[in-house]
Amino acid sequence: MNQAHDTSQQEAIWAALKTVMDPEVGIDIVEMGMVYTVTVTDNRAVIEITMTSPSCPLHVSITNEARQAVTRALPSLAEVDVQVVWEPAWTPERMSDTARKMLGGMG
Repeated sequence: MNQAHDTSQQEAIWAALKTVMDPEVGIDIVEMGMVYTVTVTDNRAVIEITMTSPSCPLHVSITNEARQAVTRALPSLAEVDVQVVWEPAWTPERMSDTARKMLGGMG
């Protein structure tokens, strides 16, 4: 697969992930800084995300939502693997300026 195709798939994945909300704050997981990496290799996407807290009870639903959003956006992918990682730990500094403003300057 050529690099241009990988790049366009990655861009589509990032766009799909922007539709997945952190239900606790109502901001998408990309703006919240919860998506760490998006890798596309051999028609397989591996996405590493984290939660704002290891005790977050929503990690299963957010993970499933992320997988479904990417699968809807790119049905040609053979596999979409969404992995929850805890290192490095999420901090408010990972949030975009937009998310900070929406939360009243947090971080």
